[in-house]
Amino acid sequence: MKRIQSNEYFDAVQDYFTEHKMPSRVYKFLLGTLREDNSKLPDDLLYHSVDTLETTDDCMRFCAGTECILVLCSEPEKKLYFDIRL
Repeated sequence: MKRIQSNEYFDAVQDYFTEHKMPSRVYKFLLGTLREDNSKLPDDLLYHSVDTLETTDDCMRFCAGTECILVLCSEPEKKLYFDIRL
């Protein structure tokens, strides 16, 4: 399973998903976006037929049958911690 962690791609795919609910279309949109940005795509990602898309608040799992082939997640926000001692 491949993993992409990017706020930019996650936000774009999430926006696309709101209008197009078909997992295969959302997956093709992601691959097309990666190609436009001249990202080197592994060949095994190009030849899958995605039929399931599982979403959470910060990740999307693209699955073909019972096998998840790609996980797209947003990057965790860097949190500021303050230690205040009185």
